[in-house]
Amino acid sequence: MARRPDFFILGAPKCGTTALSEYLRQHPQVFMSTPKEPHFFGTDFDYYYAPGERTEEHYLRLFADAGEEHLAVGEASVWYLYSERAAAEIAAFRPDARAIVMLRNPVELVPSLHSQLVYTVDEDVRDPAAAWALQAARRRGEHLPPGVREPAFLQYGAAAKLGAQLRRVYESFPRERVQVIVFDDFRADPAAVYRSTLDFLGVPDDGRTDFPRVNPNTVHRAAGVARLTQRPPKAALAAAKAVKKATGIKHLGILQRVRRRNRVEAERAPLAPEFVAEMADHFRDDVASLSELIGRDLSHWTAPTGGTLAKDR
Repeated sequence: MARRPDFFILGAPKCGTTALSEYLRQHPQVFMSTPKEPHFFGTDFDYYYAPGERTEEHYLRLFADAGEEHLAVGEASVWYLYSERAAAEIAAFRPDARAIVMLRNPVELVPSLHSQLVYTVDEDVRDPAAAWALQAARRRGEHLPPGVREPAFLQYGAAAKLGAQLRRVYESFPRERVQVIVFDDFRADPAAVYRSTLDFLGVPDDGRTDFPRVNPNTVHRAAGVARLTQRPPKAALAAAKAVKKATGIKHLGILQRVRRRNRVEAERAPLAPEFVAEMADHFRDDVASLSELIGRDLSHWTAPTGGTLAKDR
């Protein structure tokens, strides 16, 4: 029988989850699912699976190759933290599970998330301040991009309220089974965070010393190619599924290769100080709540920053 995952990286988006999961994937005694983000839990976000596919049997197949040598088996789905249901669903699925929560200054998180959603064709407004201003209209179902998978993803002010989200995690998991990672620490010393994560998971240090940057901000070279690869036609997906079933090949990798060739790293434009100040005001109370939850003063997150943003890992 397939192993059940015993740890989950819950997010949040653009907080280093991809980097940490890739570092862990390369550890010989850690097994991470492929794809990285199965999003099996969080049934309030019902966009990821085709009808009838969201079954435990289908999910557990992702961990079929986990062996006795793997001391920790996990996955990393960034929307689990934002979901109102995921933490409770994970706790019910695996009562002894460990949860890793990665947090970031919301004033940095919002423009980074916005850029990612533009990249994945969920967002069609390219200016983050303009997209922020559309939140109320979009809650009413207006001005939604045709490619958006889940309209709640475009509610940036809610998606980045990490204090409220972490509080929900603590309602489902005892604190000793939750590791909180602040992106500031991960950015400053990824080796120390990596080692503390291995210790949290009960896995010995493999002596890793190289921690390359992962998942930098990217844009598409060609918008038409992006629409095709990010939202492939159903006929193409069905054909690929048939080929994989006939050949026994798990991953053809064609879309991934085209996506890689169509993307390029790019710096985000500086934000207007007025927009930064508006976000800081919006998140100030939640950041105060988060500070109390983790016993660490994060008030500098919502102080004026002049629009300076940290790079993604």
